[in-house]
Amino acid sequence: MTESDILEPIVLNTIERYFELLQAHASPEQMTEQVLTTDFETGFADGLRWRGPDGLAEFIDARSVFFDETHEVLQLMSVTRADGDTIEARTRLRFFLRRREPRAARSEELTGQVLHTWRLRRRGADYRVAAQIVDGFAQLNDEAAALFATPTEGLRT
Repeated sequence: MTESDILEPIVLNTIERYFELLQAHASPEQMTEQVLTTDFETGFADGLRWRGPDGLAEFIDARSVFFDETHEVLQLMSVTRADGDTIEARTRLRFFLRRREPRAARSEELTGQVLHTWRLRRRGADYRVAAQIVDGFAQLNDEAAALFATPTEGLRT
């Protein structure tokens, strides 16, 4: 058994806990209490990054328009131990987001795949998400392509 085989369940469990809270519209405080580090960072590799507590609150607010969402990890492309307390992983996942504009007759569905780099850090017996960075996209529908069209500006919600 390789070290990657040992680390994969830790990575998947941590990512699943992160998405459960994100999809449940947990508050930034709940996210930090349960699955994030206090210096959490998210955003685009070549664009806007949200950092720390204020950045997390802005990120949560920007995506508050989604009332139905799922994220499914399709592939763990790499898992490495950066140091004794830090794991780095790259994933490919499929997402589904739904939002409804005010007075719109129907909701919009946003779908596609996204590549992430994750940095997980040990805190006690658990691992926490220290960073979730978007490296790229694939198979975006038109609505998702519009949402992610300008990574330097963040989300077009």
